[in-house]
Amino acid sequence: MSREHRNALLLLHVIVLLFGITGILGRLISLPADQLVYIRTVVGMLGLVAVAPLWKVPLRPNRHDWHHHLLTGAIIAVHWLAFFGAVKLATVSVAVTCMAASTMFTALLEPLWYKRRVRTYELGLGAVVILALALIFGLETEHRLGIAVAVLAALLAAWFTVINGRLVARDHAVRISIYELAGASAVMGIWLAIDGRLPPPIWKLSAADATYLLLLGLLCTSFAFAGSVQVMRRLSPFTVSLTINLEPVYTILIALLIWGEDERLHLGSYLGFALILGALYLNGWMQRRARKRGAGPA
Repeated sequence: MSREHRNALLLLHVIVLLFGITGILGRLISLPADQLVYIRTVVGMLGLVAVAPLWKVPLRPNRHDWHHHLLTGAIIAVHWLAFFGAVKLATVSVAVTCMAASTMFTALLEPLWYKRRVRTYELGLGAVVILALALIFGLETEHRLGIAVAVLAALLAAWFTVINGRLVARDHAVRISIYELAGASAVMGIWLAIDGRLPPPIWKLSAADATYLLLLGLLCTSFAFAGSVQVMRRLSPFTVSLTINLEPVYTILIALLIWGEDERLHLGSYLGFALILGALYLNGWMQRRARKRGAGPA
């Protein structure tokens, strides 16, 4: 494994930890999901704009791809709306576990975008994840609406992950992130303005909500979002998507420490969770074999 590949994997795992904290913050913030997403995208975008000059990243939009960035931002906005909606409808643990469905969706979408054949093992691992989710769905009957919304969030996550795998090959990750977050904030801002529900400025919120939103926007969005796009230069979308399935590990452990019984799942649900983790590590082994055969990025 090269140093660049190892560093990309390390960065990816740090990002996944931050993604794990995202669900926790989503439950702690008292705002509705759409207002939460709007403030998150605005804060995240401004954070990236502030640091872009330090990295010598031009802020002028890429004339070839700016419209792709904005449209991808719209997908991201709906993804986050669905994810935080699932957190509010069910529990943090249920929402982040169901996000693992993005593995199966990525295995189906990536070949279409990269014009390659579907790898049998990707479909196989994706099927394991779907079976695990079906097990969880059958046991967590009181949270079925939240589960369905979380699976929709997973589909949208797979979609923009695959798109970003193409965009990052011809533009800087930070500039991509800025314009995608701009698109996401525009979509949510228009939605809330039409509904007459634009939130107050962040400094007029409670101290707790303001603090959590700043952490969510700057650390879990500005840094994590740009980093997740950057690792696509070294890692395939499928590897990124499957590694992100570690997110429930961090989130569930933190949620159990904070909320205890409210976040506990049925024993069989943890079996489904273990199947997802097994698929993650099996993918790592398959990707190492692929690299040895010169099959492309992992």
